[in-house]
Amino acid sequence: MKFHLLGEKTKVEIDVLAREYPNSSDYWDGNWVISNVKVEIPGYYVDFNASLRTDEIRDFLNDLKSMNRYLTGKAILKNLESIIHFEGEMDKLGHIDWSGETCYPAGSGAVLTFEFVSNQSYLEDLIKELEDITYVYPVIGES
Repeated sequence: MKFHLLGEKTKVEIDVLAREYPNSSDYWDGNWVISNVKVEIPGYYVDFNASLRTDEIRDFLNDLKSMNRYLTGKAILKNLESIIHFEGEMDKLGHIDWSGETCYPAGSGAVLTFEFVSNQSYLEDLIKELEDITYVYPVIGES
């Protein structure tokens, strides 16, 4: 199940593949999901697997819903292992200024930092993609 951050000449695709510990009902172990991260920007192509958390995805979705409702604000997808970090902020014209960073392998690998702009027309599709993912991979347990 994929979600996309899109902008002019920029495509970020994150494919949530499976729970890392499918038999765990524990909050800390049960919420890890194996994902594939692809980033296409002029001059660079990144493709690697990463462990993300369902609570990170849920929080990003909630930020995006608020941004879409009020046409202002910030949405952040940050990873506990600092493999990815995406931050989008909507301006008064309805453009979303994104900053992104990937680090692979986690902690000691190559770091790619980039920025791009998209508009609010992409939000509805992104929110729907994330809602579908959080339905199939809900947050398990309590923090």
